[in-house]
Amino acid sequence: MIPENAVYNRTVLENGLKVITEAIPYVRSVSMGLWIDVGSRDESDSNAGVSHFIEHMVFKGTRNRSASEIASYLESVGGVLNAFTSREQTCYFAKFLDQHLSRAVEIIFDLAGNALFDKSEIIKEKRVILEEIKDVEDAPSDLVHDKFARAIFGRHPLGRPILGSKSSVRAMDRATVSHHLRRFYTPDRMLLASSGNLDHAEVVDLANNYLSTQKGRNGTNRERPQIKPNRSVIKRDSSQVHICLGVPGIEFNHPWRSASYLLNAVLGGGMSSRLFQELRDNLGIVYNIFSYLDYFHDSSVHGIYLGADKRNAGKAVAAIVREIERLTAEPLTGDDLSRVKEQLKGNLMLGLENTSNRMNRIAKHEFLAGRYISLDETTAGIDSVTSEQVLELAREIFDKRRFSAVALGSVSDEIFASLG
Repeated sequence: MIPENAVYNRTVLENGLKVITEAIPYVRSVSMGLWIDVGSRDESDSNAGVSHFIEHMVFKGTRNRSASEIASYLESVGGVLNAFTSREQTCYFAKFLDQHLSRAVEIIFDLAGNALFDKSEIIKEKRVILEEIKDVEDAPSDLVHDKFARAIFGRHPLGRPILGSKSSVRAMDRATVSHHLRRFYTPDRMLLASSGNLDHAEVVDLANNYLSTQKGRNGTNRERPQIKPNRSVIKRDSSQVHICLGVPGIEFNHPWRSASYLLNAVLGGGMSSRLFQELRDNLGIVYNIFSYLDYFHDSSVHGIYLGADKRNAGKAVAAIVREIERLTAEPLTGDDLSRVKEQLKGNLMLGLENTSNRMNRIAKHEFLAGRYISLDETTAGIDSVTSEQVLELAREIFDKRRFSAVALGSVSDEIFASLG
């Protein structure tokens, strides 16, 4: 077993805020994130993008600090402060030296609880986000992922772009923002996750200072997506055709989660993967190709992305289909199984030398599993996977009839003919 080298603690405050920490005494840094369990899947067509909009706006000023003071508060002591929005969560995060713990907690809660949302700043930020949307539209390798989300999830909110639409952003106003904050920015939907050289009791005490007067409320239920296969070609003049295809996978808490990690790694998880070896090294028809797993609270996607010249795009899809068929027909050899297990464990351990990655990991486990998944448990799960499990899982999820796919470029609808 690989030693844990960290001490995990979890406390739930009276108002519902969860505080989870991973104490690592041999580092000098701390990574901390205040996670709010709200993202683009919790929006409607009319307010699409509001979670991301709020994430931008909090940096424009709070009751305690101007925008410039926010920017310099941690940077002036060598720290980093930033945020992101996903389909299910919003996170305000910082990385800093351990001696600045109280400073970091203060600024994070200031952003989440005291933002001004000045009307003039709202007008300016709408212009900024409209430019961000244009930036995605001008980057086909990014845009195709948004189009694929729409294809596989359909009209479900998970299929909507995180940034929202141009029309929903233009319509954004203070009333929309305030309603979203009241509904979702409540302690029971918040998680303060930290990893590094810290004391759990101190983090709990600091968090209590900033949210002790707030009361939680019941969150809204999320509707489970009903995923149906959908394929489309979006005509666009470009030097490459950008393609995403994939299937619904197993949920995070499925007993074969470790087998899904191995399946993804074998298929397209690096330079030694079958897709990379066949399409790039053997056929020489792509530069970039990979597979990935996206886990959500009640679903997942096992996807593949590639970019290819339009003359090779159909050939590339057919090659992917052949590799998928091989995965569903032949069990992994003992050598292949051992190699990919060591690859996964090595990648895991290298990633966890970074406190930011560790903070993200413990937060994601809380949201997806509701508990801490230790390194020992993770590696034991990887080691326990058999070739037969990988084969059975591949047969279960990689039925060609289950594939959704999107191509962005100058190709015909026949590009997906090999999928049947």
